[in-house]
Amino acid sequence: MKIAEQQEVLCLLERRKARQMADNLESIIIKTIKPAKATFLDLPPEVLTYILLYLPFSSVMVCQGVNRHLQALISESAEIRYYIHLGISGSLENLQCGLPVSECLDRLLARERRWEELRSDFDKIVDVPDMTQLEKRRLSGGVFSLLYADGVLREMQIPDEADQEVEWKDLHPEQVLIHTGLCVLEQDLHILITARPRTVHTHQAKPRTIHEVRIHLNQLSTGEPHPDAQRVISFDTREEFGQPWTAIECVGDNLVLVLRDRVERHKPNNQVYIYEWKTGELKMRLSAPFGSYRFPLFLITHMFLLPNVSTGELEYWKIPRRLSETTSSQPYLILSLPQLGSNRVFHSIYCRAEPNPTNGPQDASQPFYTDPYHAIAIFNVFIQSVDIPGNLIDFTLFVHRSSLVGYLDTFSAFTSSEERPKPVPYDNWGPPACRWFNHSFEDHEIGWIAAAFGQRYVASVSSITAPLLLLNFNPINVAKVSVSQRCISETTPHNDPDQDDGYTGAELTSGGSGDVGRSKQKNKETSQAYGDNALEDSHPPAMGTDPFESHFHAKAVIRPLEPLNDPDGCFEYTVYSSLPYTMRYSRGKHTFGELLLNEENIIGLRMDDEDRIEQIHVFHYG
Repeated sequence: MKIAEQQEVLCLLERRKARQMADNLESIIIKTIKPAKATFLDLPPEVLTYILLYLPFSSVMVCQGVNRHLQALISESAEIRYYIHLGISGSLENLQCGLPVSECLDRLLARERRWEELRSDFDKIVDVPDMTQLEKRRLSGGVFSLLYADGVLREMQIPDEADQEVEWKDLHPEQVLIHTGLCVLEQDLHILITARPRTVHTHQAKPRTIHEVRIHLNQLSTGEPHPDAQRVISFDTREEFGQPWTAIECVGDNLVLVLRDRVERHKPNNQVYIYEWKTGELKMRLSAPFGSYRFPLFLITHMFLLPNVSTGELEYWKIPRRLSETTSSQPYLILSLPQLGSNRVFHSIYCRAEPNPTNGPQDASQPFYTDPYHAIAIFNVFIQSVDIPGNLIDFTLFVHRSSLVGYLDTFSAFTSSEERPKPVPYDNWGPPACRWFNHSFEDHEIGWIAAAFGQRYVASVSSITAPLLLLNFNPINVAKVSVSQRCISETTPHNDPDQDDGYTGAELTSGGSGDVGRSKQKNKETSQAYGDNALEDSHPPAMGTDPFESHFHAKAVIRPLEPLNDPDGCFEYTVYSSLPYTMRYSRGKHTFGELLLNEENIIGLRMDDEDRIEQIHVFHYG
């Protein structure tokens, strides 16, 4: 199974360029070039432009240094420059948008500049009308939703202009609403999941409570049933459930729902349902012991990943493309997480990779969107002691979706469609492509999966007023910041030549050679980001007066085979990881209980003393 065959949803831009070349290249060359004397540089500018746009953007960047003719052509062409900066930022062109290329380029450069400097173009505070007990909060496709304990759903559209009024919309379903899902970018789809308890009487056993689960497929823009959905999907839980809990993801025509019980008394099996949502037909159904599954993560349109808590593995599951295809009862590929120490077990694993794979947005107003293939996948891993079940220790794992998809080729010998495949050990797949964090990094809390989007992750200190921390796993951003860092280092005298601040720009690629078990590199921890005195003022001080000043600049962190800080001995062996990233602190200082991230915004949630959301702070980057 080749990667190219698995990425049909991510190839629209290349197909468009191929069509352009096929339609125009041959006729232009025949009319304007004499074959006997023709060279590449003799081609007309429009032909060279078509050729360059068909190359990977990194190759186009290399062409800038070939000669002055190509350099001038590239620098003067808004279309080529837009193509390059789309690749640098990890974005794709929205083919539905009709704006001039020059305007699209200006928008992209302005947005990326604001993200790089961590300076929003406007901030907006939104009050929460009701602070009663919340069950879930979700941010997807520019829509922020709150699901309350009584089943009421309240949603608002995140403002994209400073003077835009914010309106909350309430939904009061007839049945108990247990979860919601959104597939806004491509489908304008709003998924509402309800559950109705029902007592079942049998002659051979005591009465038991099952639930009828219904999946309502609505159009977000209208609130009416989605025109592409033929019916409401419904099924019974079969086993006795005290309180159903679901997680849901929808990509293309496929909808994956994980069902588990929040009440541990009966311990029913976890159920996974895969539907073709437009027809309502069930394509697959999986079952696993209680507590095995929580969240699905789409890799491509017809393959998703399930972290299995019971086995400590990441399972790849193939979805049949047609209802007539045979379904497998076993994963297609399995990646093992690091082996746990004695008396340790996995308690739960939460995961997310936003945005999901897509064929492109329906909205024509946005000229570009984040490339899902290169998005970072985040796994929040909770580990507990067998002797002390309530003592949870959590770690966070970051890895690009592109790496996870690439393993289908790298470890093709480990794949199987008929029987359960042999798991790939962590040391074979993890160290070059992963980055592990302890729960606290630079005093910031790492782990909230909704704080990741694209290749960025944002973190805060919930207990005190402090700057926000932005991590960026874009390798081009890492390379650029590393080069800048090295230039500054070469022109700045060092008082202590032996000082090692833990950052290096010597390597621009992750990974390493040699035996992971024997390769132990000495890495000093980064210095404390700030002191208590620096946090008392909630406004950024003037330049040159803040002891936190040196941390306002982005820093590249490239530590090949860095050992994970595991003071409690959760893992049997030292866990290594190498994925490089950049880190930058905001100048403003804030106190947020939680942070969420999407393509255009950082969303900060201010909590009261009872951990209820009282205000939503929107930082817009465009």
